[in-house]
Amino acid sequence: MARRDGKTVLFLCTGNYYRSRFAEILFNSVAIRMGLPWQGDSRALALERGVDNIGPMAKEAVQVLGSLGVRAPDAMARMPKQVLPGDLEQATRIVALKQTEHQPLLLERFPDWAGSVEFWHVDDAPGVLGLIEGEVMGLVARIMGGGERPAGSGAASPVTRSPISPVAKPPKPILLKVGRETAGRRGKGVTTVFDTPLNEDKLKDLAATLKQRCGTGGTVKDGRIEIQGDQRERIVAELEKLGYQVKRVGG
Repeated sequence: MARRDGKTVLFLCTGNYYRSRFAEILFNSVAIRMGLPWQGDSRALALERGVDNIGPMAKEAVQVLGSLGVRAPDAMARMPKQVLPGDLEQATRIVALKQTEHQPLLLERFPDWAGSVEFWHVDDAPGVLGLIEGEVMGLVARIMGGGERPAGSGAASPVTRSPISPVAKPPKPILLKVGRETAGRRGKGVTTVFDTPLNEDKLKDLAATLKQRCGTGGTVKDGRIEIQGDQRERIVAELEKLGYQVKRVGG
C-alpha cells in the first residue's frame, strides 16, 4: 500500500469498486484541504465476488465525487485490488464499510485483524454515498480532535502503532457554539458558529462544508462562521455528525 510521510487509513469493502473507493478518494481530498498528514487507500476483502463490476470504479461514485469538486483521475482509473496482509500491517487505521458483511470475511481470512477494525454500517446499494461522506467527515473531525468513534457505534478500536498509556486522559472533543444574529441585518438573520479553537484555514473548510450541507451562502468573519438564514437545527446536527461537541446559545 503506497503511503506518504505520516499516517494511513485503509478502507475495506467487498469488491473495492464502489464504497471503499469513494471513501478513499474523498478522504484524501479532505485531508489535503485540511493539511492533515494522512493518506487514504482502499482494498477488497473478496475481490473474486466482483465479477459483474464493469471498469475500474462505479460510475455513480465517480459522478458524485465530481459533483463535490473532487478530481482524482489516477485513483479513479486503477482497477480494484485485493487486500494483502502487508496492507493491513502498514495501516494506522482500518475501516470496513459494513460490519455485518465484512466482519465475517475478516474473521475467515484475516482473523488476527478482525478486532482492530472500525466498522461502519453502509450497505452495498445505490444512494449510500451521502452516508459515506458523513462518515468520512466524522472520521476527519475525530482525527483532528484526537477523539475516537462514540461508544455504541459498533466500531472496534482503530489500529495503532504507538502504545497508549493506560492512565492518559482521553482528549476532550472540540466544543463549538451555535447561535443566531439578526441585529442590523434587515430581518435577514444569519446562523453563527463561534468561540472555535480552529485556525483560519480549518474554519474556512468547515464553513464550506456547512454551506454545502445547508444549501446556502455564508462566510468566515472575525474568527467565526456566518451561514445565511436560520439554520441552527441543521448546523447543530451536521456539526455533531462531524464529531464536534455543540452548545446552542440564545433562543
